[in-house]
Amino acid sequence: MSVQPSSTEEQSTPKDKQDEALKSISPGRIAIAVAAGLIVIVYLFIQDFSLEDFQKISWNPKTLYWIAGAFFFVLLRHFAYMFRLRTITQGFFSWRKCFEMIFVWEFSSAVTPTSVGGSAVALVALSQEKISPGRTTMIIFYTIVLDTFFYLSSLLLLFSIFGFLIILPGTTSFSEMINQYFGAGFFGAYLFMSIYGSLFFYGVFINAKAVHRVLMAITSLPLLRRFKEGANKMGQDMQLASGELRRQKWQFHLKAFGATAGAWASRFMVLNCLIMAFIANSTDPAVQAHYNSVLIDQQDFSLFVQQVFIVGRQIAMYVIMAIVPTPGGAGAAESSFENFHSDYLPAGGTLLLVMTIFWRFFTYYLYLFIGMIVVPNWIRKLINRNKQEAEAAQPTE
Repeated sequence: MSVQPSSTEEQSTPKDKQDEALKSISPGRIAIAVAAGLIVIVYLFIQDFSLEDFQKISWNPKTLYWIAGAFFFVLLRHFAYMFRLRTITQGFFSWRKCFEMIFVWEFSSAVTPTSVGGSAVALVALSQEKISPGRTTMIIFYTIVLDTFFYLSSLLLLFSIFGFLIILPGTTSFSEMINQYFGAGFFGAYLFMSIYGSLFFYGVFINAKAVHRVLMAITSLPLLRRFKEGANKMGQDMQLASGELRRQKWQFHLKAFGATAGAWASRFMVLNCLIMAFIANSTDPAVQAHYNSVLIDQQDFSLFVQQVFIVGRQIAMYVIMAIVPTPGGAGAAESSFENFHSDYLPAGGTLLLVMTIFWRFFTYYLYLFIGMIVVPNWIRKLINRNKQEAEAAQPTE
């Protein structure tokens, strides 16, 4: 079944909601996001950079090969998200439109707090593309379910293989994990993600009306009454999304989840490639020894298992970053990067700084900078199209 365009009136989003969402990608928000990231990088530069240590970094063909590999996975991630969007819209969006929409989505995520994400802007963006209200809300809800399910299921699977070591360096038990700042943060974030993930899954696939009733009951409490209108809207949207998704065949869900897993795996493989570039193939014996001490000497991991383990550690790290209140996780991302990977990455210093800059560029700044070109162009086309439609709708004398 193909997605049919709907009338502007049918799928319109309230103007105040549109304005609120578009303000989140205003020049001011963009400036804040860029400034926050640059402040962190400058601080790390002042604290850790040494010209002598920088000159020791080997920029041999292997290093450049793995850096190119990291960029390849950036492209693969974008394509996987394009494929997912095209799958969910059942071909309504062209490949070119999917390319543009993913940039809008990722850019809005980069300039808003990680805990908020780009869903509000995505909702407005999709509503302007002549998709029915049911399909628009389905895309938003379904992507939340897909991403959350990937996180929860993959981390549980890897935890069953590697134990608590997959979460934090040197951690072998729950008590050790919970007594650490990042460990306690991870547990709280994972618990929160499990609750809202289960709520969305149950509502979208099993009983949206029951979830709607529960939301209304909870927000009837005196302290939560101010959230009642939003809860009612969420319940209504969930019922629309549920109706759309229940009509889909299992092949639809398989392709959508496969694209989700591919997108996240590609994101994580960026760091794996950078580790291969700067650590695993380093000509510095001390760097090699630190990397080998845990993954090879203590754990006796094969090369493939090393890559899986590093991906698992990144999943744990991104669970923390999912609740960070800064644009694009600025500050927390760099701090988490060092803390979650300290058992096989060097502690501080120029080499870690260089890796951090490459990692953040590929996973954050690239979308921020390209989005500064793509998104204003998208907004300009949107404004011009709406203006033309308004002029065409005016009665002629």
